[in-house]
Amino acid sequence: MANSKKDSIDEFLNEITTGEAEVEQKVNAPVANSKVEVEHERKFNRTELKRKSLVNTYRNEDKVAISISPFYAPYLGKVVRQIVNGIVVDIPCDGRTYQVNESHASHILAKVRRVNDMIARQERAGDIKNNFEYSPGQLHL
Repeated sequence: MANSKKDSIDEFLNEITTGEAEVEQKVNAPVANSKVEVEHERKFNRTELKRKSLVNTYRNEDKVAISISPFYAPYLGKVVRQIVNGIVVDIPCDGRTYQVNESHASHILAKVRRVNDMIARQERAGDIKNNFEYSPGQLHL
């Protein structure tokens, strides 16, 4: 019995290699999309159209010259990525000047200001000699 199975497998493999075997091809019938899937696709298409129109809006905004010093790279990364309403702008921290639309520039400059504020707080807290207060709450670090 084991030999008959082996023989039939060997025969089938020979037929495949010679091209004589009949292989069944399964045809996948198209699957009807459900109402939920169709609605989801429509909603996705609407949001994509809104995003594409936003791209044009941001392209038409006034451009602002912006540069980020390499000093900020340890805090913000080598490239500062700013995403506003799904539109991405990447600015390298290399000291060169780049033209960026106003919306993204304001957010990028806010990041730089936050880093500046953090560094200033660290310096004030690290200045132990001048951190003496006569009453609690006198110092504002």
